[in-house]
Amino acid sequence: MIEPYYKDDSCTIYHGDCREILPELEPVDLVLTDPPYGEQTHGNHLSKMEILGARSALGFKSIGQEEMNMLASEWLEISKGWVVFSCEWHFMAELPELVRFGIWRKPNGAPQFAGDRPGTGWEAIAILHKPGKKKWNGGGKHGFWVANNEPGMHPTQKPLKLLRMLITDFSNSGDLILDPFAGSFTTAVAAKELGRKCIAIEKEEKYCEIGVRRLAQEVLPL
Repeated sequence: MIEPYYKDDSCTIYHGDCREILPELEPVDLVLTDPPYGEQTHGNHLSKMEILGARSALGFKSIGQEEMNMLASEWLEISKGWVVFSCEWHFMAELPELVRFGIWRKPNGAPQFAGDRPGTGWEAIAILHKPGKKKWNGGGKHGFWVANNEPGMHPTQKPLKLLRMLITDFSNSGDLILDPFAGSFTTAVAAKELGRKCIAIEKEEKYCEIGVRRLAQEVLPL
């Protein structure tokens, strides 16, 4: 049995490869994560990102369609409810049990600097669920979430506002959330603030250390 890197009343952090740790975990209510992107994005404008004024290489490998499908299948097995994650938009058609193609709209996203075509300004959010009755907290609203990019401690860190909205829509108070690609642990922080529990897995120890510092701070439910 793998030992936690950190544990408190709301969150458990594991340091390691999620593929090795997942088989040892209990079922969860929601998988919410931000896995590495595919080679097309990873190798182009995400190959280097500006973080707090400094250029930094991503430092992790891209994920292809086959591996993304395999991971999504594993997450569907462990989740009793939804599986929600950002991914390359062109991966969507082949994902298992896809329910909806969601959108994260970034009003302050980078423009198309060359000026020769429109900027993107959004990222795809895959929304999956095993066959059976589906329920979420968003009623009939669209799968469309708006949040500005924020400076962070990880090259692809997602804004806290976005994670709060997704957790509110796809889980309930007291639910257990799994983030198998925790990065800077924003999902875990949002889960703690919203009265959920979280299991967070991260391969890079330097980010586990960031996660411990963030989660050890006093965070009160909203």
